[in-house]
Amino acid sequence: MPLSEEEQRILHQIEEQLKADPSFDLKVTQRGHSGASPRHLVWSSVVLVVSLLVVVAALQISALLSFVAFIVMVVAGVFLERELTARGRDQLSRIPEELRRRAARGAGPRPR
Repeated sequence: MPLSEEEQRILHQIEEQLKADPSFDLKVTQRGHSGASPRHLVWSSVVLVVSLLVVVAALQISALLSFVAFIVMVVAGVFLERELTARGRDQLSRIPEELRRRAARGAGPRPR
């Protein structure tokens, strides 16, 4: 369903306002809302280790319990991997920003 002319005009106004806002780019590119928080990393790691221990212990008790613990372990591993990937991506995205700051201060790499 296409937008009406009024909706397109409003959308264009919003786009122009966002383009004019210099802080908008920083707000969008920072991962504050869904970023790799240390709390997520810790919880994912704890759940991964505990579920691994439950898998090993449950093998002697019940195959079903061991299977459920294995699924929990895989899910925790996926969450941990995503958090670490997001953290790495954030770190890489800061490199050009840091280089721009150094260049502005005149503290670029020193020649040998």
